[in-house]
Amino acid sequence: MPEKRRLSLSFSLTQREQRNAWERLSAVAPGQRMDAVCRMINGYMEQQELLEAIRGAIREELAGVSFPKTTTQQEQAGAVDEDVLGFLRALQEGDDTI
Repeated sequence: MPEKRRLSLSFSLTQREQRNAWERLSAVAPGQRMDAVCRMINGYMEQQELLEAIRGAIREELAGVSFPKTTTQQEQAGAVDEDVLGFLRALQEGDDTI
């Protein structure tokens, strides 16, 4: 079994993704392109594996978590309005418990 494998690629420059890949690859100096392609592929795969591991860890941590119902802004605003009105009433009435 030979120690080398050959792959031939052709890029369609009318497709944005392939055109961008071609531009990046053609910017690499000849003779260094094989190493660049290997780094790109391996880096991408490592990034995907890391991303999946992070997602899995987050899912695992959130599996047993429940979030309390949050109050809406309108409910919060209503509570603030009542507090402000109570404060103002106390000022008008001369209440010393403020």
